Amino acid sequence: MAKYKISYNREGCIGASSCVAVNPTFYEMKEDGKVDLTNGKFNDKTKMWELIIDEKDLAINQEAAEVCPVLVIKIEKIED
Repeated sequence: MAKYKISYNREGCIGASSCVAVNPTFYEMKEDGKVDLTNGKFNDKTKMWELIIDEKDLAINQEAAEVCPVLVIKIEKIED
């Protein structure tokens, strides 16, 4: 099964919460007005929050990335 990596730039988030509306399982609005990537890990090198997902979770996360008005969510395939 293919694996994908979500990379999320929380610093660039403007708190529109479009991703939360589309996918509340993976994205959660926090008290500071920004969204967290649920179970994401911060990568000190890239300064991004990252999460590895399976193909079954790809479509809903792609939709969340597409509705983000500032495009701070990126998804890339990392293995087949």
